[in-house]
Amino acid sequence: MNRKLLSIVSLLFLTQLVFSQNTFQKAKTGNVEAMFILAKEYYTGIGQIQSYSNALTWFERAANKNHIESMYRTAQMYEKGQSVNPNDRIALDYYRKAAEKGHFASQLILAQWLEEGRGDIKSPARALLWYRVCAQRDEPLACRKLGDYYTEGRILEKDHSSAKYWYEKAIEKGDREAKAKLAYLYVIEGGIAPNYEKANELNHELLLEHFPLSLFNQGMISMNYKNDNEKAFDYFQKSMNLGFEESRYRVGIMKYYGKGTSQDVENAIKLFETLPEKYKKETDFLIANAYRKGLDIDINNTKAIEFYKSSANYDNSQACIELAQMYENGIGVRRNLNEARKWRQRANDLLNPNIKPKKK
Repeated sequence: MNRKLLSIVSLLFLTQLVFSQNTFQKAKTGNVEAMFILAKEYYTGIGQIQSYSNALTWFERAANKNHIESMYRTAQMYEKGQSVNPNDRIALDYYRKAAEKGHFASQLILAQWLEEGRGDIKSPARALLWYRVCAQRDEPLACRKLGDYYTEGRILEKDHSSAKYWYEKAIEKGDREAKAKLAYLYVIEGGIAPNYEKANELNHELLLEHFPLSLFNQGMISMNYKNDNEKAFDYFQKSMNLGFEESRYRVGIMKYYGKGTSQDVENAIKLFETLPEKYKKETDFLIANAYRKGLDIDINNTKAIEFYKSSANYDNSQACIELAQMYENGIGVRRNLNEARKWRQRANDLLNPNIKPKKK
């Protein structure tokens, strides 16, 4: 290295050293911006010897003086466990503080953590509020999440038209997963007007990647549009094996009735019993029928009564009618006409909800 170049390098080094010392002195006297710069130098190892411990110290000091970017950086370090044990509760608190000061990235992270329950606080309602804030600036993930809330009827009233609006907004901003979500609305019962061709078009990209929801969508398209139950069963099973809950329900239904596969009521019941509460109105009724009629399993009227009652408790009118008949005829229980009348009345109330009972 020639002398001239060596002199330049030395001058740069000395300049950087003086600048770093100046930053350090300012940080020590309480200059918030200097604290943040010093923290970054320790974090990157540019200007200071790299030290996550020192970086966290200065980020946290600046954060506690309301420096927004430092709040975010402190949260990240507690989340990742850089120089400290990972601590989601502390990280969540700093993300919240930064979010409340308008930090965009923190707002989205806070929404996700509140939805998932990270940091020991689970609040879908508060998550929804932050997703709305993020969606107002067209953040694609937030738009998709709003679509999910409307699709599922979580916190918000179920509204598939509003869900469609937000999914389309997310797609417009480049969110690929929203395509499968919108396709889902086109294929499910009770969604927006069925449009299997549009669903097929939206679904294609993620189907090639074996995305669980896209596999489910394609199963619905195969079953209801292409009339190919075997192909539908294959798609549902692949989706189920990737953990998609509604596909497990569909596989169970197809096994129960022997559509697209051989009838296997016993395994269908095993699948039904692993499903969450929202499916019980229908699946418990089907299980009761299997025990009542001996569908691929031994007749067991006691079990049938048990599952009819469970289904009836979820307002299944047909289950109430079956219970009335079994009490009337003493099948699986002692004959009890009062109990039979009670279940018939319950069925009538469910089938005719707008008819008020006559005054005695």
